[in-house]
This record gives sequence, C-alpha cells and structure tokens, in this order.
Amino acid sequence: MSEVQAYGTYYRSNGHICRKTAYLQFSYSSESIGSTIMLNPGKADFKDDIHVLDDREVSGEIVPDKTMLRLAEILQQASEIPLDGRFHIYNLFSLQNTSSKDAVKQDSLLKEAALKNIDIINQFQLEQHPWVLLAWSTEKGATLQKLKEQWLTVIEESNIKVFGIKAKGKHMFYHPYPRISTHKERYLQEIIKQMQTE
Repeated sequence: MSEVQAYGTYYRSNGHICRKTAYLQFSYSSESIGSTIMLNPGKADFKDDIHVLDDREVSGEIVPDKTMLRLAEILQQASEIPLDGRFHIYNLFSLQNTSSKDAVKQDSLLKEAALKNIDIINQFQLEQHPWVLLAWSTEKGATLQKLKEQWLTVIEESNIKVFGIKAKGKHMFYHPYPRISTHKERYLQEIIKQMQTE
C-alpha cells in the first residue's frame, strides 16, 4: 500500500479531547475522492508533540490509526488508478474514544453534537464529495438516531452515492474494521465490491 498521510483538527470540550474533522491525503490534490461518516474518532493523535489545551481548534498531521489504514486499503484496492486527492472522515459526534460503547454514554457531548455538526455538515456540502461511506456502527440511542437523521437529510439533498454494509435496525451500518476478526476480510471485500460496481 502506497504512503498515505492523515490530518486532523482537534479541540477540548469539558475536559475531553474531541476531533472536529480529519482526512487522508493521497498524493497532492486537495479535491475530494470520497468521504465517510463514522460514529466517533478513535485513537489517531498528532504526529508531532502538539497539545490541545482548550476549546481553540488545533490542526496538524496525525498518525493514522487502524481504522484509517483500513479505509486507505479499501480506497486503494477499489481504485484502478493511483489515488490523488483527499478522503474526508466525519463523525456523528467528536469525542475521541476507542470504545464506542463508552463514548455513547457521554450524553452531554452527544447533545452538543447536534449544534456543532451544523458547521461540519456545511463543510461536508462545500467539499462536493462524489460519494459517502456510511460506517457509524450499530450503537443505539435516541440522540444518535437524531444525529444520523441530520446527516441523512443532507446526503439526500446532496444527491451523492452512498456505500456501506447495512446492519439490522433503522439506519444501522457496520464499521469497516470490525472487532470480530472473521468479519474483517468479508467487510473489506464487500465494500470494495460496492465501489467497483457503481
């Protein structure tokens, strides 16, 4: 897999580290090659010794986590030509936490996301993504459902292609790098197949 760089914008909210947005950079173009919407940010942190001290946004290069590397793998295997552009990663809410079950218990941050997401969604629309991969997992909750519907409304209005592995339940989509090892290869190949047949 050819080299990919990752960049993110972070801030602090009520003592928690949050990531507003992130993208994977392939080659030099700033044009979007696609996007994904996931549940919340995982482990990726700044490559250099940069500290997020308060609510001011700080941007820089980050070390890709396993999910980002899996996304890069999907993109590169699905494409017949070398990638040149940015793959944008959005989240239903911004709390950085590797445990989705723990993250969704932070009710105040979930409710805050409905307002904070307005700016992020406006940015999503400006980027003019050719497609979006829905991968926000199968966690449940009334506030999560509202956040999903907020995004789905914009996706429908934008009339862009949607990929993703649907799960049981309303608006449920599996994560592309599942914890169950026997599912990892199957999900990888299924998403690649979707992209190659559209």
